[in-house]
Amino acid sequence: MMLVTEIKKLDSKKSLIYLDEEPAFALYRSEIRRFGIEKGNELENSMYVDILKIILKRCRERTAYILGRSDKTIHDLKVRLRQNYYPAMIIDRVIDEYETMGYLSDSRFAENYIKYNMSSKSEKRIYSVLISKGIDKAVISKSFEAYCRDDEEYRLKQENLIKKEFYKKKYDFDKKDKNNLSKIVASLLRKGFKYDEIMSVYTNMQTSSL
Repeated sequence: MMLVTEIKKLDSKKSLIYLDEEPAFALYRSEIRRFGIEKGNELENSMYVDILKIILKRCRERTAYILGRSDKTIHDLKVRLRQNYYPAMIIDRVIDEYETMGYLSDSRFAENYIKYNMSSKSEKRIYSVLISKGIDKAVISKSFEAYCRDDEEYRLKQENLIKKEFYKKKYDFDKKDKNNLSKIVASLLRKGFKYDEIMSVYTNMQTSSL
């Protein structure tokens, strides 16, 4: 048995139940009344199991709603579910279920993100975004290799992004303005492009302008 140590109002409909001083789960006011949950009372194990069944069903439905709106990484989905005060063991179980069914995949998310952003972001910037979304480095590297590491289309799109920077800054290849070149290189480095890649494109553009 567990002791109900706090009932904290979350909004006009829900409250967060604390068991043995720890936040346990959120319930609707009607459910709290139905189960007779009151601060200072003990919660029987059988009642606790019944409540977890309700929360498990609710967590599955919430997960389906979130993934139905847009693809998510495992990390981002966990964050969203924690914000709804679902217990960690419920979250882990639901995530395992959705992974098994193929509705949740970090590798698929990474490959799709690479595919739709390779025309606007450097590889380093893409990598950084995926890391921030909690995707494992090995998964990201594998996704790059699987999708575009040796893909000519990817290489050309990355080169075009570098070229656009030179065009945008109106670099004069005839005058070879070193000061402007330094600014363009610095800008591209901040965007995540490698120095060798930048200078390779610069050399090709300079040769083409002759």
